[in-house]
Amino acid sequence: MTMTAEQFHQRMWEILDPVDTEHFEVVAAPAPDAEAIAGLEAAVGFPLPSAFAAFCQRTNGLCVMAREEVWPHAKEFEVGPAWTFWRGLVLLGIDAPELPEWASISAQQRQLAEAGLPGILPVLKVVGDGSRIWGVDQAGTVVAIDDLTDVEPLAGDLTDLYAEQIADLLQRQQDMAQRLAERAARKQRKLPG
Repeated sequence: MTMTAEQFHQRMWEILDPVDTEHFEVVAAPAPDAEAIAGLEAAVGFPLPSAFAAFCQRTNGLCVMAREEVWPHAKEFEVGPAWTFWRGLVLLGIDAPELPEWASISAQQRQLAEAGLPGILPVLKVVGDGSRIWGVDQAGTVVAIDDLTDVEPLAGDLTDLYAEQIADLLQRQQDMAQRLAERAARKQRKLPG
């Protein structure tokens, strides 16, 4: 990341401009303390990218999640295409009070280390997709990790990845809205009289 902390922060919020708060909730946890940052850097084995660390001081564990009334949670044992369960995107955060484990860099980093993939800072995941996360290696290269085994370097930086994933989330929400409308229309046709 060659952006300043302020440029990074501004760019991340520009990416969120098209997110309609009638359809999505945007939430974050409190800022981490210096001890949590130092502990994470020790676990990963390199300093956090400075712009990302500064972003987490202002917007830690940023989660964009479809509202229940727009995109209902799947019911237990419900079957459908995988994307229909991917209702949100989380920019993983540094451990702090109120940061859930599923949004924690440390929790994801431990999984990577246990899978034999140390030296990657996990930074992004689609909520509901347990098979893929994105991270940054020590050189600053953005990588995709599939099934905790395959590491693929990607072109671009973290803001490019975030923009792409937010656009994908918005498209999934539109696709889900269409799917729900079609389902409601089918139900309406089946009703007697």
